[in-house]
Amino acid sequence: MQGILSAIGLLFGKLMYFIYNTVGFQNYALSLLLFTIAYKIILLPLSVKQIKTTQRMQELQPELSRIQERYKNDREKLNEETMKFYQEKKYNPSSGCLPLFIQLPIVIALFYVIRMPMSYMLDIPAKAVGQMTVASVENGDLSNANIGQETYNDIKDDYTEVYKKFSSKDYYFEIKLFDIIDRKPQIVDENEFLDTEKKALLKNFDLKMFNVFNLGVPPTYKISEIAADPGNKIPAIILLLLAVGTTYLTTKLTLPVQPKSKGKNKSSVNASMNSMLWVSPLMTLWIGLTTPCGLSFYWTINNVLSFVQQKALNKTFKKEKAAP
Repeated sequence: MQGILSAIGLLFGKLMYFIYNTVGFQNYALSLLLFTIAYKIILLPLSVKQIKTTQRMQELQPELSRIQERYKNDREKLNEETMKFYQEKKYNPSSGCLPLFIQLPIVIALFYVIRMPMSYMLDIPAKAVGQMTVASVENGDLSNANIGQETYNDIKDDYTEVYKKFSSKDYYFEIKLFDIIDRKPQIVDENEFLDTEKKALLKNFDLKMFNVFNLGVPPTYKISEIAADPGNKIPAIILLLLAVGTTYLTTKLTLPVQPKSKGKNKSSVNASMNSMLWVSPLMTLWIGLTTPCGLSFYWTINNVLSFVQQKALNKTFKKEKAAP
C-alpha cells in the first residue's frame, strides 16, 4: 500500500513541479492552489454523483424513518425491510462514499509531496539530499536524535543510507534542510551530486506564502514552542484553525436534512447528526497537528472550493427539478 501511495505522490510531485514552472510562476503556494483547483475539476463528476446520492437519500428519508419506527424493536426485521426498501427504490446507500475513498489516498500522497518536496517534487538525487543532511548535522544545524548518534556514525559516509534513515525516522528533515539552505546556501554550492540547475532550484525554492506563512512548518498547541518561534508557529496554527473551521462548514452543508422526529427517535437522530458533523473537523485537527501546515492550506482551499461547488450544484439541481 505504501508503494502505491508513494507512486501517487511521485505523480502529484511531477504535476506540482509542472504547475510550479509554468502557470505557478515558481510560487509554491500558488502552485498548490492551482493543483487543488485541477484536482477538484478532475473529481467533479464524482462530486455530482455524491450530491445526487445525498439528495436522493433526503427524498427517501421520510419513508425510511417510518420503517425504522415500525421495526425499532426487531433489529433483524429492520435490516431486512431496509434492504428491501433500498432494492425497491434502486438505491445504493454506499454509492456516495466513493469520492471519500478516492480523496483519502490523495490526501496521504499529497502529504508525501508536502513533507518531502526535494524527493517528490524537485527530483533531487537521494545522495545529494544525504550529503546536505550530513553537512547540516556536522555543522550543528540539524539534529540526528531521531536515528541516534551510534546509527548516524555507522552510516554517515553512505549518503544514500543517510537519506533512507532520515526519511523513515524524521518526516520533516527535507523541510528543515530548506530552512538551513536559506541561512547557509554553501551546503548546496559544495554538494558534488548537484548540477548547476539543481543548485539554483534549491536556493530559489521558497515554501512561504506572502512571506508570512511557511507551509513547511507543522503547527503546535504548545505555548513554549509558539513563544520560541512565533513568526512561524502562529501563522501555522492560524492555517490549521482555518482548515478546521472550513471543514466544519462544508460538512454541515453536505449533511442531509433530516425530517422532524419525536421522542427517542429524535434524540438518536440528533446524536447521529452531531457525531457526523464533528468527526471530520476533529480528524482535520488531529492530522493537522502532526503534518506541515501546507496540508492545512490544501484542506482550506479544498473546503472553500467544495462549499462553492456544493452551493452551485444544489442550485442547479433545484432548477432542474422545478423545470416542467
